Amino acid sequence: MDTNKAAQSFELEIKKELKKRGKFVFWDSTLAHCVLWLSIIASFASSVMVASGQQFFSNHIWLAIIAGIPGLVVLVEKTFDFSKRSATGILYKIELQELKNDYDFGKINAYRAAQRLQEIIRRHESSVLKVGMSVGDRNGYTSQHYFTDHAPYREDRKDPAETNTPAEKSHSGNGALSNGNGVR
Repeated sequence: MDTNKAAQSFELEIKKELKKRGKFVFWDSTLAHCVLWLSIIASFASSVMVASGQQFFSNHIWLAIIAGIPGLVVLVEKTFDFSKRSATGILYKIELQELKNDYDFGKINAYRAAQRLQEIIRRHESSVLKVGMSVGDRNGYTSQHYFTDHAPYREDRKDPAETNTPAEKSHSGNGALSNGNGVR
């Protein structure tokens, strides 16, 4: 594949990912707000029905159903965690936009940009799989991780794909190769 086709393919892929992230952020944010409001309205409605003493329905089963909605909403929110998925999606979109900007302004070449795109997708797509209460602490990708110096890429690191110079390989003594900077 020639470099122009590869660059065009990368540009299409990053545009597609940015568009997809925008949709997911919108829906996760919307669902998080709807779930919260549903819980508040159901709780308020059942409280008013009980406090008024009037019978709104022919039997009390409907009142019990309305009173149970907040518990069901908590279960849904804890299971799918729409608000955290929305926040994670926003960070994902920001990182994709930074990558696009680095590429558009010539800070990195197409090959390194494609590598970074795959790193970003791999890191974020695995965080979406962590759904449900049984997962425990879901720190797969938080705002603290986003701003640390231990990100998968750093602009001060010299990458052979960016500098067009080969990286020196040395034997670390434990059977693994490294490039002399402690990076494997």
